[in-house]
Amino acid sequence: MKVNFIFVLTLFLSLFAMAFEPFSEKDKQIFRFDLKKNFYQNEDEYKTDLLKGKEIVSKIELHKGKVGTSAKELLELYDLLNEYTSVYYRLYAYGEFREAINTKDREAIENYYEFSSESESKMAFIKVELKNLTEEKFKQFLKEEPNLQKYSFFINDTVRKSPYYLSKEKEEVLSKLSPTRFEWESALFQLSFDRTNFGKVLCDGASYEISQNFDTLMKCNDRNIREKVFKDYFKGLESISDLCGFALYNLIKSLNEEAKMRGFENEYDESLFDSYLKKDEIENIFSQLEENVSLYSDYQKFKLENAKKAENIDSPEIWDLDVTLKDAKDLRFTASEAVDLIKKALSPLGEKYSKEIDALLNPQNGRIDIVGGPNRRQGAFCEAGFGFFQDNFQGYLSDVSTIAHESGHAVHHRLTLLYRNGEMFSQGPPYLTESFAMFNEYLLRDYLLKTLKDEKEKKGVIYDFLNEQMYLWELARRAKFEMVSYDEVSSSKIKDGNGFNDVCVEVGKKYDIFFDKYPQLKYIWLRKHHYVSVPTYYKNYVVAQILAMKYYELFKKDPQGFSKKYVAMVENGMDREPEKLLKDFLGIDLNDKNLLKGMFPLIKNNFDELKKM
Repeated sequence: MKVNFIFVLTLFLSLFAMAFEPFSEKDKQIFRFDLKKNFYQNEDEYKTDLLKGKEIVSKIELHKGKVGTSAKELLELYDLLNEYTSVYYRLYAYGEFREAINTKDREAIENYYEFSSESESKMAFIKVELKNLTEEKFKQFLKEEPNLQKYSFFINDTVRKSPYYLSKEKEEVLSKLSPTRFEWESALFQLSFDRTNFGKVLCDGASYEISQNFDTLMKCNDRNIREKVFKDYFKGLESISDLCGFALYNLIKSLNEEAKMRGFENEYDESLFDSYLKKDEIENIFSQLEENVSLYSDYQKFKLENAKKAENIDSPEIWDLDVTLKDAKDLRFTASEAVDLIKKALSPLGEKYSKEIDALLNPQNGRIDIVGGPNRRQGAFCEAGFGFFQDNFQGYLSDVSTIAHESGHAVHHRLTLLYRNGEMFSQGPPYLTESFAMFNEYLLRDYLLKTLKDEKEKKGVIYDFLNEQMYLWELARRAKFEMVSYDEVSSSKIKDGNGFNDVCVEVGKKYDIFFDKYPQLKYIWLRKHHYVSVPTYYKNYVVAQILAMKYYELFKKDPQGFSKKYVAMVENGMDREPEKLLKDFLGIDLNDKNLLKGMFPLIKNNFDELKKM
């Protein structure tokens, strides 16, 4: 009996030891935000900053009725706007991070919403009065005040939008009511998840909450657990689909109504205009991806075939998609290993970039929060250069890639702030800023392929790299779902929250082989908070992925030369239209009809290479 007991105990301990732990006890304490170090030491400092923001707005209000009357006046106004933007983002980031760490802590974010709506309402006169600034008049102002040049993009951008502005009174009212109309939906979406019990499972000796660890659990070695997790998770999504659909429907309806008041077809069309994109350009991208969707379909079938061989499964299912590639090894990294890896991977971008990466990823600086726990927001995000949040780092390459991605956002903001002395200049079309973040993910995998010695690990990275490229179709599916949703709410084809489930299936069948077989997938749109937290955003990921692939292509041809030009563009910030920025610094023509065509053979070649291996 004694021998048997020891055997059972040893077996239990060995199984328990299989569970990978991404954090040491020390790391669990330091890989968290230090809000005091990076924001405010106490409540008095926070209130002082709120008061400072309001005082800047009061100074801006003194320009009412005078906007564009002289070069001196316009420079003073935009200096104040630059100062306001820095305070605005500090208050926003502080509120966002506090709420992300603990979704029940909404005081700071609610204060921000109140401050933001009041401020935007009081400053609405600026864009209305700038309607009177002609091109000739502005050229004359630039001669009188050369310092105005640094604000020329933002001034011209406002003038460009001026035909769509309403009266001063209406703009003030809309700005004032903005939080009431557009912020509750995101809160309701998050609350729906917080209050839903998706269940727990035991995988590889550790207990996991299904909702927070869905992606991790889809890699579990036990197929029965994968199946249970998939079914329980989507059952949970179904249970909240009515509330989340209600929130999304009302958000889109409200946004569309305001866009129509301004003269746009709907909010989606207005967002394209704001980003210097056209509807036919986006539809052309979707069309080309749909024409080449067989490449993605073949890849999905390849993943099923791999599961069949790797685990001797007769009929692989959707929950077998993420089974480790046969004769390959999944990499796992602790949090400390992950940040060291990213620092090395991004070092080719030069000393200036590396300095900011080192400061950001040093956990002692309290600018990253990646340790999981209860009441945490879904997903990952970065706010300006202050830092970034990730809901639950588990050490997979995809988790490390997320850190590299969000680091790209943070360093972009920091470099621009240091170069331009203003947070304002880091603001640009999201597809451009997202491309900076996605390029970091490519460099991460490129470094691993250069340095790994173990062939199984190397094969795993090649597989992951290809997965990243194939992800373009998944992004397109999400973006197309969003575009169609706005169109169909606008045309009253969608009349309530249930309509999104139908659109999800309709669009999903064009991109994904699984939508015909698994009815649960009609709820997959609920997996992404972006639809309610950053409306119309997903198209930016699609364009950004295309740009990131182009960056990587140019980097491979001339690592040192490209890196120098690339970092110069990143720190330069917005001083011209995005297509000019790309062309002037990197020679990339965003309107080139062949920009997309070169990608498909590249992805196919990589796919063929993997199949040979």
